[in-house]
Amino acid sequence: MIDQASPASGQAVTDRIVPGDVRNGTVAGRRHLGALAGLVAGAYAVALLASSEPVVAIAGLLTHGLIAAPGVLIVRRAAPGAGWLVPLTFGPILGHAFGSLALLGLWAAGGREAWLFAAAPALTALLAVPAGRMRDRWRLASPLPSDRIWLLLILSIVPLLVTLPFWRVGAEVGDGQAYRAYFTADYVWRRAVVLELVKGSFLPVNPFYHGDTLHYYWLPHLHSAVEYTMLAPLAADLDDVLLVRSVLTDAMFVALLYGMTRQFVRTPWAAAAAVACSLLFTSFEGLYGMWEHWRQGVPLVYLRAFNIDAVSRWLLGSMPIDGLHRLLWYQPHHALGYGAGVLGLLLITLRRRRLDPAAMGCGAFLLGLSTLISSFAGLMFTSAAALHEAVSVIRWRDWQRVGLHVTAAAVPLAISIASVILLQYVDRGGQVIMFGLNPVATHNVGIATLLSFGPVLALAGAGAAVAWRTRREDLSPVLAVLAICVVFYFFLDIRDHQNVYVGWRAGHLTFIVSAVLIGFAFERLASASRWRHRSWGVVLLIIVASAPTLVIDLYNTQDITNREMGPGFRWTLILSREELDAFAWIQRHTFPADVFQVDPVARDSSTWAYLPAFAGRRMSAGLPISMVPLHKYEERSRRIREIYDLDPAAAHHRASRAHVKYVLVGPPEREAHPGVDERFASDPSLFVPVYRNPTISIYAVANTGNVEP
Repeated sequence: MIDQASPASGQAVTDRIVPGDVRNGTVAGRRHLGALAGLVAGAYAVALLASSEPVVAIAGLLTHGLIAAPGVLIVRRAAPGAGWLVPLTFGPILGHAFGSLALLGLWAAGGREAWLFAAAPALTALLAVPAGRMRDRWRLASPLPSDRIWLLLILSIVPLLVTLPFWRVGAEVGDGQAYRAYFTADYVWRRAVVLELVKGSFLPVNPFYHGDTLHYYWLPHLHSAVEYTMLAPLAADLDDVLLVRSVLTDAMFVALLYGMTRQFVRTPWAAAAAVACSLLFTSFEGLYGMWEHWRQGVPLVYLRAFNIDAVSRWLLGSMPIDGLHRLLWYQPHHALGYGAGVLGLLLITLRRRRLDPAAMGCGAFLLGLSTLISSFAGLMFTSAAALHEAVSVIRWRDWQRVGLHVTAAAVPLAISIASVILLQYVDRGGQVIMFGLNPVATHNVGIATLLSFGPVLALAGAGAAVAWRTRREDLSPVLAVLAICVVFYFFLDIRDHQNVYVGWRAGHLTFIVSAVLIGFAFERLASASRWRHRSWGVVLLIIVASAPTLVIDLYNTQDITNREMGPGFRWTLILSREELDAFAWIQRHTFPADVFQVDPVARDSSTWAYLPAFAGRRMSAGLPISMVPLHKYEERSRRIREIYDLDPAAAHHRASRAHVKYVLVGPPEREAHPGVDERFASDPSLFVPVYRNPTISIYAVANTGNVEP
């Protein structure tokens, strides 16, 4: 790995127009470009309107633009000679990363209303002043005429991919409201986090453990919380707010991938094609799943009840790797964190001078911000930057820069770590990160790697061979990320996540940086004279073989007609009309800070976030799948569920000690605790019936005490 300031790496990016570049400076070219821009804008309009009501879509566009604009200004000031490509692909996600930090400061100071969308961009825009003093520090790609076309084409992936799934989120069906429970745990969790943030507490309260703070990286959800607070008087639906935010964040992320790839890949079409492959064609698991069903004589229609992008986990017991297309569906918070991490890494590795503490400090600031937004991803990007810098120092023997660069990077990173501690992201209840060989990562590692990474390994491997032969020494950041991904994949883990959490983050980061290597391969194939057609045939074969994963995944994620049981949960969560009526009653007749309780153990696999995510109410005890360590949640959940089995006096005593104000009884509670309604209703002086419909009963706990359980 070589530092970007090396003479050889100076040839990494050039302004020349490659053969075959589409020139759109003519009248006809401008017309074609305008027509394409109109089509892409129309596709986004359809996606936004399929995801939300018009007023929410318009508000989302306005707030998104306000937060993004300062980032474009900052990049423009820092790179005035780079043209439009770098500001428009890097600027929006930079603006949202900085804007999230500004929102955090204003939120901590007590700000809760719509004016934050004016104040936060104003604070962020102040960074344009020092940014102007950082000009000419980085070696960046200049735009070519066809970049406009290829950027628009790659942006069109977002509406094509998300419109139908988002249209079906929370869809009204005959018996209630449907949420595909396929892999939407991230989405349900976002609902719970945003509804808690809307209550305004700082620090946010843990809705799954009374008397605790929310141990989770909630910063990227502040934007949605403020926006929902602003739109709630207009009867806006939270689903609408979250889905609009997803569409717009996805667009920023895809633009960032294109801009990142173009820093290394000279040809716009090759960069766009590489990004498309890294987003859409990353796995052979769909093909393998089809073959397994055929081999066992199972009709292929049963693939609709299969987590197709987790075949390596389900059939082989190995590490599951999600494709980046799933990031676009339900993980905008990680997309924003990845974006900040990519930019921080590029600021450190694309600098012109080897000795540049200012550039190191800027990069470290973004790496720290990435850690605040998506903590584990930020840690991985920071490790990659440190590895790159260490190898560069050793190669060039620039020992004198060690102290300056370490100091420059340590200050913002230390502030980031201190912020994580002050925000109480990490529960002090036990060690979260575990070191050592991960047994899941090594199980069936050969076939699992082929299935989960096969298309990317083949295409990126070809690109790596091209880079090696052509001595592309500017690839050090890509190699550093890949090396860190391998180390983390096999030797680090997050506890209480079944040994699989790191696979998701390592897989995403691998796909992100592999776009650069795939772009190299496509450029080389375009200029090859021998075996050219056969080589493109192989590429096409790889894409066709990986397409089933995407196609099956796309179908399954929007299929709310599938009501069958999965492994411990139903593929589609249906909130019945009676449940929705009960939630409406709760929101009208109880206070936001009131503590409710269901049986968290009975609801563990399917409706674990039932009250916080859909009723907006806290629980004394729950089993959240996104917070670790889980031991304390499991212990309190086992104690609190006993109120459904105890006699009324003992149950009242247990509920009062746990600060429970309302007890909810639904089908899971009745099935797990026969006769529970009769027990609670037998003594109205202890459990007061306050609401009842054919499905849900709610009892107020009389004279709730204030004693910790």
